[in-house]
Amino acid sequence: MRIGHWILVAVFTLNYFLLEPGGDIHQWLGYTAFTVVLVRLLWACLSTGYASFQSLQLHPGNFKQHFHHLRHRQIPFDTGHNPVGWLMIFATWFSFIGLAVTGFMMEEIDAWFGNSLLQDIHGFLSDLLYAIVLLHILAVFIVGWWGHIPLVRPMITGYRTKR
Repeated sequence: MRIGHWILVAVFTLNYFLLEPGGDIHQWLGYTAFTVVLVRLLWACLSTGYASFQSLQLHPGNFKQHFHHLRHRQIPFDTGHNPVGWLMIFATWFSFIGLAVTGFMMEEIDAWFGNSLLQDIHGFLSDLLYAIVLLHILAVFIVGWWGHIPLVRPMITGYRTKR
């Protein structure tokens, strides 16, 4: 699902920085992001491996173990997302879904057109997603460097190689 990740990167970049809010292309890209997130959720439910919900471990002990690995600068090589990474994934999915729902309501449901509360929620979610993106980028580089584990290459190639 790396392609889904990079589609979301492109959609966010275009919609947040370049396109006119509410324009047709902005809307269609928003629907595209919503579809990608739904496909990714389905993938997480039906697949196995690192991208599945089967690998999801959000118990307090998992966080403790992850922070122990970070403290000792030894992140296991053969793992997928850590517990904090999963929380970021959920926040990202929530933001994209919320943006799609509020955007749809503002543009497609006449009774909600021009509703300032909906516009505020949509704006808040887009800014929240921007903050999540910045944290994600920062975490990839810091955790990769600090934990002695390559994280950028696998996001592009899908394969993690030892340093």
